[in-house]
Order: sequence, then C-alpha cells, then structure tokens
Amino acid sequence: MRKGKLNNLLSCKYLVMTSVFMLILIFKSGSCEAYEEIDIPDVKALLNPPEIYIKEDTLFYNGQITDTSFLVFLKLVNKHPAKTVSISSTGGDAENALKIASYIFSHGMDVDVRSVCASACANYIFPAGKNKHLSNDSYLLWHGGLNGPDRELTVTGKISKEDFLKLDQIKRLRKEDAEFYKMIDVGLQVSFCPQLNPDYKDKYPEKWFSYSPEDIEKFGIKNIHYATSASQWAASMRKKHVIFGNYCN
Repeated sequence: MRKGKLNNLLSCKYLVMTSVFMLILIFKSGSCEAYEEIDIPDVKALLNPPEIYIKEDTLFYNGQITDTSFLVFLKLVNKHPAKTVSISSTGGDAENALKIASYIFSHGMDVDVRSVCASACANYIFPAGKNKHLSNDSYLLWHGGLNGPDRELTVTGKISKEDFLKLDQIKRLRKEDAEFYKMIDVGLQVSFCPQLNPDYKDKYPEKWFSYSPEDIEKFGIKNIHYATSASQWAASMRKKHVIFGNYCN
C-alpha cells in the first residue's frame, strides 16, 4: 500500500477476521481499473496495531480495528470513562468493531470522525454514536457488510463458500450484525446497497462508496453534525472522488 492511499489492498477487499477463519469479499472484476484514487492524507488511519488512548473525556482511536481492539478499548474506558470517540480508521475486524459500537451505543457516546471512517468503522462505529461529527474533509466510506450479497464473497482456504457460510461462527456474526442494526434502528442495507445493482462493478471501480446526507438519514443514521453544512461535506467528498450510492430498503 502506498502511503496515504486507499488502493488495491483496501479498495479490492473487505476483511472480516474471525478467531479461526478469514472471510474476504473480493470484488471479482478482474483487476482494479484505472481511476482517481481516494487520497487519505492521515496515515495514522492505517496504523496496525492501532494507537488508542484517552485524553480528558475523549478516546482517540487511530488505525485499523484488530482482534484485540475491543479489549484495549474496554480497559481504557473502564479506567477513565470517555464521552466521545474521536476516530480515524480504515476499518478491519468486524467482530471487534461490533463490540466497540455496541458499547458506544449503550453508553451514549458521541463519535467524531477526524479524517476517515471506512469499512467496519462506517458499518458499526459511526452509526452507533449518539451524536456524530464530520468535518468537511472526513471520509465516510462503505464497501460491503456481513449480510451483503453472497456473490461478492470469495473464501480462501480448503472450504467451499457454501460450507463456509454454514459455519456457526459466520452465522453468529451475521446474526449479531442484523441485531445490531435493529438495536440502533438503522437499515442494515447501508453497508451494501450499491452491491445489489447490476452496474456495481462498473460504477464503483474502487469498490468504496458513500451516500448523500439525505440518504444517510433515510437509513436511520441521524444526529449528524457537519462542520459547515451537509451540502458542503457532500461537495467536498465528490471533489475527493468519492462516489455516492443510493438509498435502498
């Protein structure tokens, strides 16, 4: 991965780490086509292991979400309760993101996106916030979810896709994904709507997508506070080569 770029490693794959298996959604369009890359200037969003710490009443999270992120998060907030999660993350482990998001929601914490909230961060952590804050340059990016179309999955290892999806661990994660969205009253389709369309691979060459502020609210994600205005944020994202999908239910 080149510094500061959401390129092939992240734009062509969606990783869901479990304790035993790796589930990879690989977008089967041959190779990633020429396109205007999304440029993430904050390289801390790519840190692995992530940088997590609390300052005053804010928990700062910089980097990818890993299989130990929730334990670190929980240890910190138990010692020093925080009111806000200030995050810059390209996503990562879905199970840990779900646990962090459930804590955020149940404790009424706010979420502030500094440079980017993508993948598992956008799926779970951002919509879990009581109040959500976006600057004009804050990327909010989705590219698939646990309950998205099975055709977008390619499973690695000595197991077929059909058998993989029958695994108790995968069934549990999909169930927890659906239960989470029901709990926060948000449509779970937010993570994969564009993937339902036949032109998905052509329209979204980077495989990342976002939504207009109006469509984000239609999904049930509310209490978003924009630094300037919703329209200014949308205009900024389009200038940065982010392609907006459309609401679906």
